[in-house]
Amino acid sequence: MRNFFVFIGILFVQTLVGQTMTVSSAGNYNSPYWMASNILVDSTLSIYNSGQNGLPLTQPSSNQIGYFQANSPNFPIQSGIVMVAAQNASDVIALTTGVGNNVTFTDPELASVLTSLGMSVATNPIKDMVEIEFSFIAQSDSIAFNYCFGSHEYDGYTCSNFNDVFGFFLEGTHINGVTAPVGQTIVENIATIPGTNVPIAVNTINQGFPSNPGGAAQCLSANPNYVAHSMYYNASNGAVTTLDGYTDKFTATAQVECGGWYTIRLKLANVSDNILSSAVFLEEKSLKGPTISISDSTNVGNSFNDSLVVEGCNENQIIFSRSSNFGITMKIPIKTEGNAVEGVDYSTLPDTITLLPGQQSDTLTFWIYDDNVVEGIDTLIVVQDYVFTDCYNYPVTRIPYYIRDKDSLLADLLITSGLDSVDCPGDSLELSIVLNSYEGNYDGYWHIDSSNAFTRYFEVNSDTTVFFTLWDECGDTVHFAQDLFVKEYDPLVYTRDTVRVCPGDSVMLVPYYSGGQSPTVFTWSDNLTNTIPRTVLPYADSSFYEFFLSDGCGAILVDSAMAVNMPQPSAGFQYLNDPYVPLRVLFNEKAQNEVSWTWYLDTVMFTGSTFEYDFPSPGDYEVLQVVTSDFGCIDSIRLIVAVETDFYLYIPDAFTPDGDGLNECFKIKGVGFEGYEFAVYDRWGNEVFHTLDMTECWDGTFNGQPLPVGAYNYRLIADLPFDEIEIFTGTLNILR
Repeated sequence: MRNFFVFIGILFVQTLVGQTMTVSSAGNYNSPYWMASNILVDSTLSIYNSGQNGLPLTQPSSNQIGYFQANSPNFPIQSGIVMVAAQNASDVIALTTGVGNNVTFTDPELASVLTSLGMSVATNPIKDMVEIEFSFIAQSDSIAFNYCFGSHEYDGYTCSNFNDVFGFFLEGTHINGVTAPVGQTIVENIATIPGTNVPIAVNTINQGFPSNPGGAAQCLSANPNYVAHSMYYNASNGAVTTLDGYTDKFTATAQVECGGWYTIRLKLANVSDNILSSAVFLEEKSLKGPTISISDSTNVGNSFNDSLVVEGCNENQIIFSRSSNFGITMKIPIKTEGNAVEGVDYSTLPDTITLLPGQQSDTLTFWIYDDNVVEGIDTLIVVQDYVFTDCYNYPVTRIPYYIRDKDSLLADLLITSGLDSVDCPGDSLELSIVLNSYEGNYDGYWHIDSSNAFTRYFEVNSDTTVFFTLWDECGDTVHFAQDLFVKEYDPLVYTRDTVRVCPGDSVMLVPYYSGGQSPTVFTWSDNLTNTIPRTVLPYADSSFYEFFLSDGCGAILVDSAMAVNMPQPSAGFQYLNDPYVPLRVLFNEKAQNEVSWTWYLDTVMFTGSTFEYDFPSPGDYEVLQVVTSDFGCIDSIRLIVAVETDFYLYIPDAFTPDGDGLNECFKIKGVGFEGYEFAVYDRWGNEVFHTLDMTECWDGTFNGQPLPVGAYNYRLIADLPFDEIEIFTGTLNILR
C-alpha cells in the first residue's frame, strides 16, 4: 500500500499556479446518460438509455463524472466529459492526490484488460469504478469519438502493479469485420494504442522508462514497444491539470454494420488501491452520426477575402465529403436556386455528385461568368438535396453564393517628370504603373527585360517605345506602350584653330566649337577654365595647346589648338657704284623668304627689289631695308653705304658713220667729271668738231658734210673734283 500521498499532495500545491482547466459536476453534469447524449454525442446521432437486451439502464448520478473546459490550447482536448477514478471529477484540478472511495468492483471487461497487461485481479483488485453506458442504432459503417488518458500515477509508479485501467467496450453482432454467431454478440475494447490491440494504460504509454530501477519488465510485459510509444506521452507541469501526465488525443473507432444495434460501455477504475487516481477525457460532440460535410471555396486561389463571389474570377469549389458509409455508392443530388441564370451567369452544374465505394469526397467546380453588365447582387444557391441510403437519409443543405460585378482593371502609366524626352542620350526617365481599380493580386512585366518592378528607371539612348503588360487575379489584362524620345542632340564639334604667327610674336588662340548640350565647360590642359581667347607665345615651329571640352550630357572632347611659327624673312642687300655715273649707286636685294621690299635713305623711300640712286655728294649714308614675307612677317637691316668719286674715262679709237645704224657716232664715256671740253683736228690741225657737252655724240661731219676716212687727232680737257684738270689727247679713225 502506498502511504506517502500527503507528501505528493504537498507537491501538487506548488503546481497550481496559473492553472486553467475548470470542472463541474453540478446539475446534469454528473448524470452519465445525460452527459453522453448532450455532451459526447453530436445531434446527428440518436442514442438510447438501454442495454444490449433493450431493457432500460439504471445509471445513478456520480460526482466522478463532470464537464471540463481546458481553456488552454496546450491540452489535447478543449472540452467535454471527464471520468475520474476518485471521489470527485474535480480531482484533476484539486489539491489532492486523487483519492477514491476504496470500493472494490467485479468487472469481467476491465479484468480482461488487466489480464492483457500481465496483471491479475486476484492480486490487483478493481477499485472505484466509474461507467457511462448507452446504445445506438448504427447509421453508418463506422463509429468514432476522441479521448485522452491521464493519471496521478505517472512518473512515480511507471512500470509497477499500480496500473489504473480503463476501456471502451463496444458490443454488437458485427464489429471490425467479425460477425458473432447467431443469437450472440461480441465485445471489443476500442481504447487501444493506434495500430495495435494494446490497451492504453500507465504501463503502455508513459515517459519511456520505469520510475524505479529494474522495473522495466512490467512495462515490457504490457507493451513491448512502450519506449517507442512514449511519443504519445505529455508530462504535466500543473498549468492545466494536476495530473502528472496525459496522452495525446486518440480516436476510438470501429467498423460496424449499418442498421445494427450496438451498446458501448465507457469504464475507468483504480487498481490495487484507491489513491493516485486516473482520468479519461472524452471530447465534446466527437461521437457523430453520418454526415455529408460541405466545404465551399469561393474564388479559389484568389488573395482577396470577399464574402461575395466575383464575376469572371477564379473557379469556385464545393467539396462534398462523407464521414462514413464508404462501402456503398452514394449519389448526391444537386440543384440550384436564386436569380442567377445557369449558362449565363455561371457555368452549367451537374445534377448529381457520385461517390463510388471507398471514395470519401468529390469536388464540384464551377465558374461565375463576367457578363460585362453593371447590375446588382445576383444570388446562386447550390442545393444538396436529400440523399437516401439503406441505413440513413441525409438532410438537405443549401450553399448560398452572392455574386457581385468585377472591379475592372484600370491603371495608368505615368512618367514621374511629366516629360517623355531626355536632353542627353543615356539619361533616364522614371516610369510608374499606377493601379486605380483591380481585383485581388496583380502583376505585370516590362517587355524589354521581364522586370516586374512597377516603378523603375529607363535609360533612353535613342527614340524608343517601352511596353508593359498588366493583369489581375480575375484575368483582366491591360497593355501599355510609352514612346520615349531623345531630344535632338548635336554632338560637340571642334573646328581646328591653327593660328599662324611670326616668330617671336605672341598670338591669341580662339578655339571654335559647336554643338553639345548646355552647360559646356572648356578647360585647357593646364587647368585654365573657360579662358577663350588665350594669349600664347609659341615656343616651337608648331606648338600644340591641349584642351578638354565637356557638356551637360557628359560628352568629353579632347583636342588641341595649334600655333605655327611662319618662316621668318631675312633682310639683306648689296650696292654698287655706277662706273659711269659718279655718286650713283645701284641697290639689289639679297633677302630670303620675302615678297616685298621697302628702302629708306636720306628722306626718300623706295619699293621694289632693286633701284638706282644718285647721291648729292660723296660720303657715308645709312640705308634701311625692310622686307615682308607672304604672311606679313617683317625683317630689316641697316647698312652704311660709302658713296665714292673715282675718275673713269673711256675714249673709243674709231667709229663707222656709214649709215648702217651701227657705231654711227663718236662718244666719250666717263665718271668723276665736273667739267668737259672735247675737240677733234684733221691732219692739218684744223678743228673739225668741238663740244662742252659730254653727252653729245659726233657723227663724223664738219659743217654738215661727212669728213673723209682717215685718222684725226683729239684733245680732252676734263675738270675733276677738287679743282683738278686733266688733258687727254689721242687719235681716232673714221671708217666707212
